[in-house]
Amino acid sequence: MGEARKIMSVLKDTGTSRFTQILLADQLIPSVAKAIEVKERGDADELQKVFHTPRIVSQGCHFAYSLPEKRPHYKPLIASSKALNDLQLEMEPELVKLVSGEKVYYDQDKNSFPYSMAYAGFQFGHFAGQLGDGRVVNIADITDKHGIKQTLQLKGSGLTPFSRFADGKAVLRSSIREFIISEALHHIGIPSTRALHITSLPKTKAKRALYESCAVVCRFAPTWVRIGNFDLCRWRQDHEGLVKLSDFCIDEVFHGGEAFPVELDLNCFMNDFFPDSDEKVPEGKVLSKLVGTTKYELFFRHVINLNAESVAYWQSYGFLNGVLNTDNTSIMGLAMDFGPFSFIDKFQPQYTPNHDDVENRYSYANQAGAIWWNLSKFAQAMTALIGAGPKYIDGITSKGLGAITEKMEDDIVTRANTVIALAANEFKFRFTTRYADIMAKRIGIDLGLNSVTSENLENLALKASEFNHTIIEPMLQILYYTQIDYNNFFVKLQMYDGDFISNNSGAINGIDPEFVKVFFTESQIEKLSRHYFEGKDDADSGETVRLVECMDNLRSWVHVYTRLIPSEYKLRYEIAKKVNPLFTPRSYIFEQVIQDLTDKQRDKLNDPGAELDTSLLEKLYKMSANPYEPAKWDENLRPEVVEDWITHGEEEDKFMKQCSCSS
Repeated sequence: MGEARKIMSVLKDTGTSRFTQILLADQLIPSVAKAIEVKERGDADELQKVFHTPRIVSQGCHFAYSLPEKRPHYKPLIASSKALNDLQLEMEPELVKLVSGEKVYYDQDKNSFPYSMAYAGFQFGHFAGQLGDGRVVNIADITDKHGIKQTLQLKGSGLTPFSRFADGKAVLRSSIREFIISEALHHIGIPSTRALHITSLPKTKAKRALYESCAVVCRFAPTWVRIGNFDLCRWRQDHEGLVKLSDFCIDEVFHGGEAFPVELDLNCFMNDFFPDSDEKVPEGKVLSKLVGTTKYELFFRHVINLNAESVAYWQSYGFLNGVLNTDNTSIMGLAMDFGPFSFIDKFQPQYTPNHDDVENRYSYANQAGAIWWNLSKFAQAMTALIGAGPKYIDGITSKGLGAITEKMEDDIVTRANTVIALAANEFKFRFTTRYADIMAKRIGIDLGLNSVTSENLENLALKASEFNHTIIEPMLQILYYTQIDYNNFFVKLQMYDGDFISNNSGAINGIDPEFVKVFFTESQIEKLSRHYFEGKDDADSGETVRLVECMDNLRSWVHVYTRLIPSEYKLRYEIAKKVNPLFTPRSYIFEQVIQDLTDKQRDKLNDPGAELDTSLLEKLYKMSANPYEPAKWDENLRPEVVEDWITHGEEEDKFMKQCSCSS
């Protein structure tokens, strides 16, 4: 690994803005040269009008040049040491100013100037028109230590042309939540955008339910393009813009399609390997076989596959985004734009962390379906490109939709419908097999589902289906009844090195009592003991009856489970420990850390010169960024919180919390 670099040197050598170099700007400020001219002229009214006044941007544009708003004070709060390392950046004064928005980087020679993206979106199922980066300014692209270009951006940096009726601000509580969860997900192994730094903004307030302290988060990702970018093209019937955007994603984001699924023909998914019911496809509805493919079809499939596998991670770890609108859905399948997110504390499929989601649209049970619904909107935006096929694609991309005849239109619609139907089957396959793969590893089993070929699709599907049916579904049913901590359950199972079945007098329904503790709480075990050993059932409205049913189910489950796991505990442990984080940040922990800064240290927070005690936030960062390595949690830093944060106790008011969308 190379040495840490100074940010201005990095920007001078490699800093670019691929998005603005290739795609189209709002015509009010059509070029970097014009943007720099306005910036350096320094007329306050002009700067406000072109960079900080919401407007409907010009037809066909993909972004508008913008600038961070000036704030009276900037106060560095916390930086991600791991993000700095991955970006090979030194935490020096120039970087501090850049990541806060205090300093602006632009370079006419590199054709680089800050900008905000234009996009639209479906929010809670309803189209919302032009949205865009309403409080985000993209700085530039820099190369990380792996040679991957990452787009740095500031969230909460002020009004942009896309702010609509909002204020362009981000409150401190949501900024802390986003900073921590971005790094936590990434280091667990869940695809996510990253966070680099939080800057507190003393004296800058935002009106939410109350007036709240504000902050700026510097975050980064290989791309911030989302399905909403394509929604905007569809809404405006901007075919040329759609082609440009798709080509940008194929060539720049996905490096010419080097990872596209070229080796696996889409016709392999004419069969739905995971049907929702046993009904056969009605006669006459059998899917047509596709002939040939195009880069746009492969791009479409790749986006679907990435999102299918990402939501499989979310379901496996019980992570909920809370607001899965199309403008919050990444084409790379990255968790992004965090609002009322949460890890589930207990297995409750109807749970949503979003207080405003009264219909449970984005609940745990509905999350995978919500992602597919969003992808169906992506399909609608891409209809002409995925339906053209090799026969028509050159004409459609060069001459536009005006060249389409009635016969061509029928062919395009027919092919597009076939592509979408086949892709739906592939989405279900990718999601279900990846979910089975992760869940199996979490309980110490390697199913060998990673290598997918046209020859082994059916075998992989059967293996995943049987595993989900015989192991995962019964296991989750037990967790649903016992309501023990969801993620801690996997850690307890991973650590268990004892007998499963027992004939000893202390065994509960033939199960070793120590193993029973993995699935049941102490109070539940007491009830079970009275039932099995004393023949007494509590008058508890059927709870004991349900617990006894769970014990019967556990006994059946154990017999199947023990046939699948490696015979040696060490082998099972080695599989599980790589995927079971010893710590996941929970909502009640966020509340503790946020209250420590916003309530207990309110006066210092609002004083630009006061020194804040950020030790609790630093502790949360260290545990979140090293979820598998407690040795890196710094035992000398706030040691009193560790036990509570990893065991969580049994206080019911801690769990399954909800928050609003307001941030």
